[in-house]
Amino acid sequence: MCVQTVTYSKTAFSKIDWPALDAAALEPYPTKPESKFRWAIILDEPTCQVVVEDWLKGNDIEWTYWVDSLFFVVSGSAEVEIWQPPNWVTKTTKVVEKGSVFLCPRGARASWKVLSDEPFRHIVVDIPNAGYSVEEINAGAAERAGE
Repeated sequence: MCVQTVTYSKTAFSKIDWPALDAAALEPYPTKPESKFRWAIILDEPTCQVVVEDWLKGNDIEWTYWVDSLFFVVSGSAEVEIWQPPNWVTKTTKVVEKGSVFLCPRGARASWKVLSDEPFRHIVVDIPNAGYSVEEINAGAAERAGE
């Protein structure tokens, strides 16, 4: 017999501190350290995590998704290529810009090339919570500052 537990999040509110994001140090992107980006976790609940990110021209990004990630583009533009799960045979290429909303489904592989001079700024809702932690972000930043 399989027993399934339901996890609920609490009602949560957050306001993005845009000036703090603008002032944040650039960090190496996990799967492509030569590419730099900045980011902040804005909501962190059991059933979802919301992150705001800035990706910059000349800093191409690659990622494979283990959660469903819904993107809301706030500024800039980028060419995104998404390879459909489970076998990555079908690829979709699209230019996304301010006002665009798109989904990178669980299991997809994706790459981005920022086209605009302004940051490609977007809000990402990860369902379920992808598990990024503020503590890990701060520990990584402190470690890099000591290098």
